[in-house]
Amino acid sequence: AYWPLAETSGSTVTDASGNGRSGTYTAVTLGATGIGDGRTAATFDGSTSFANVYSASLDSAFNNQEITLACWMQVSAVGVWTDAANRCMAHLGADITNNFVRIIKTTVDNTLQVRYAAGGTLKTASFVVASPTVWVHVAVTVSKAADEVKMYVNGVQQGGTQTALGIWAGALGSTFCTIGVQRTTLTMPWSGNLAHVAVWASALTAAQIGILATVA
Repeated sequence: AYWPLAETSGSTVTDASGNGRSGTYTAVTLGATGIGDGRTAATFDGSTSFANVYSASLDSAFNNQEITLACWMQVSAVGVWTDAANRCMAHLGADITNNFVRIIKTTVDNTLQVRYAAGGTLKTASFVVASPTVWVHVAVTVSKAADEVKMYVNGVQQGGTQTALGIWAGALGSTFCTIGVQRTTLTMPWSGNLAHVAVWASALTAAQIGILATVA
């Protein structure tokens, strides 16, 4: 699925992949200045905004052992980086504890992190930013076959390759497939803009991630 978040009105989060896996916005402001590719972005208010992208079709297509989850992010202000709050850009999971993949800003100052939990085994990779308010591309790739979780920031791998992955259990949950929050009950709300959120049923290569992180 591919959600550009480039709508200028309405409540539908359009899946531009052609697979029809669209979602629904709640309290999201549309039409923000985008990454520089001619498209707009979506603004999340850090409190009530989120997008729910769960669908039975997404669940059916989701490969919980071979994944790439990627997005462009921009915080609303420098102070967001030091607000001691977890803030989630994107989350896909059967739950929020044992089986999920997510991209967040952590409670630690200026720190981005990707997390993949499978069967209760959690793997993380982190990256310390220099408090920017510019657009940043973040991606996580998961391959159970290769026993690897990797994090990429602006197309470059960061945080080291994580190994010894667990085995995912359970289908995607209807409240745990979200953009701008960890779950639909508004935990870890994002404060800032998001664009070009996408998920693949494979672990993309470093070269492919580099292309995603390039503004054309």
